[in-house]
Amino acid sequence: MEKPWKVKFRNVGQTYFPQTRVECRYTISGHHKWSSHDWIGLFKVGWTSVRDYYTFAWALAPEGYTSGTNVNCSVLFQRKIFCFLGLGTTSGFMGFST
Repeated sequence: MEKPWKVKFRNVGQTYFPQTRVECRYTISGHHKWSSHDWIGLFKVGWTSVRDYYTFAWALAPEGYTSGTNVNCSVLFQRKIFCFLGLGTTSGFMGFST
């Protein structure tokens, strides 16, 4: 049986303009248990370890979040050639963009 998704990255661009901020939009599913140590990492394409991240942003539960529901979120990064990766303290690897 396939595991339910915990994070889906949305509207991931094929390219980004240099010297512009990159907005990472994602949806966290109601199957995920939030932790104050959840984060979205920016990784160079071809990464081999979660320690290969370039930078990260904390993926905190939005104010007023209702447990067990899907929620749309976003974080901002500076531009490089990377993919997005979602990691949870209790869930571990949650998903990545292509």
